[in-house]
Amino acid sequence: MDSSNQERILIKGAHVLTQDDRLGDFVGDVLVADGRIAAVGESVDGDGAQVVDGTGHAVLPGFIDTHRHAWQGALRGLGPAWTYPEYREHVQIRLGPHLEPEDVRIGNTAADLMALDAGITTIRDESHIMNSPDHADAAVQAHWDSGIRCVFDHGWPSTEAESWQFGSGRLHPPDIRRVRESLLPDDSARVTLNAMLRGPELATMDVARQDIALARELGLRISMHVGLGEWGARQQAIRQLDEAGLLGPDMTFIHCCTSTDDELRRIAEHGASASVAAALEVFMPGLGQPATNRLLAAGVRPSLSVDVESAVAGDMFGVMRAALAYQQLVRAGAGGPLDRADAAITTFDARDLLAFATIEGARACGIDDRTGSLTPGKEADLIMIRLTDPNLLPATDIPAAIVTSGHAGNVSLVLVAGRTVKADGVLRGADTIAEQAARSRDRVHRAAMRSAVRPSVGRAGAGVGASS
Repeated sequence: MDSSNQERILIKGAHVLTQDDRLGDFVGDVLVADGRIAAVGESVDGDGAQVVDGTGHAVLPGFIDTHRHAWQGALRGLGPAWTYPEYREHVQIRLGPHLEPEDVRIGNTAADLMALDAGITTIRDESHIMNSPDHADAAVQAHWDSGIRCVFDHGWPSTEAESWQFGSGRLHPPDIRRVRESLLPDDSARVTLNAMLRGPELATMDVARQDIALARELGLRISMHVGLGEWGARQQAIRQLDEAGLLGPDMTFIHCCTSTDDELRRIAEHGASASVAAALEVFMPGLGQPATNRLLAAGVRPSLSVDVESAVAGDMFGVMRAALAYQQLVRAGAGGPLDRADAAITTFDARDLLAFATIEGARACGIDDRTGSLTPGKEADLIMIRLTDPNLLPATDIPAAIVTSGHAGNVSLVLVAGRTVKADGVLRGADTIAEQAARSRDRVHRAAMRSAVRPSVGRAGAGVGASS
């Protein structure tokens, strides 16, 4: 992809949804120069810029996916009817040990390209495929090469996967220090580093304490999966962290499905953030239900995320619709055991969902100073959606049209840091990924099958197949 950061583009006459409360929404222009939003307004002078006709289009910040296990990009669509235990068994335990660094590079690239095509300009890659330093290097390189903005969350391996979760006594892989010091030292770059920690729900409290100390020593924001089914309800990881004095604004809590209302209030009190993977949570039994309304009632405006493409689609349109659909079930009295169908329910609408998918995502990732809204001075991560397509017209309420009916095919233009990655509805740089992904998928499955048929005596010792 073009590495130039000098494109000068003036989008004229679009419906501009800035996601900046001070600027609001209007019909007008957006000027991009030197990789940044240079100006927005009802009439902007482009001064020799390339003019893009925005008539009949909406322009808004690129979507931000705050939680995706990108390494599964070449394992797309394997188990849409899986339960959570079935997903863990099939993907993390059986397939995860057999991904080579090149498979991780291909999977991440496939995930990034799918995201960009659907208007997602930033992903927070929750990378629990850190099977070796080479796996980490390949994962990061894919994000540089694809052109996406990425917050790379260094996680744990998918080798001996069972030993790394649900009461694990293993400390976070020490290679995160090398990644921080030599691979991703710059917190202002397009690809930056965070720490994907297990916390007291997936590891012991002593491990959680040491892992958090390491992340903060390295100056890294922290993500944690919490509120996972019945186990999460028993552990109450957020409460444990608060009582230990460890809860802070540098944390993003993922799922929170079975976290208590008290725990959600603790998130708000400490200025932490949350990520709701609504599509996966309604598709995959065993996790619990989306906590969107409960988070809002607790004072937390959540971000949104895809999670795993092995089970759900990798676009934000489906996530927004799933969140909205589940809210309507709650209002009808058909929600989960933690939801209340009464007058006190805190609701959201299409405009809120677009905010969750943009500026709230930037806040959760700690990058709202540079993206998430069309604020002059921020980096130019923006998308243009064609409102005249048959599935969207007449777009009487533009946010509602996008949320209820939008799809990747409506996204005509995508810029990341001012660089064009999709134009005229065509994604750039995706010519060979389909063949690469198919070869990677087949190789990983063959390796997993060979491991599965080995005599048990040959698998007794430690190694990548030991927990399969």
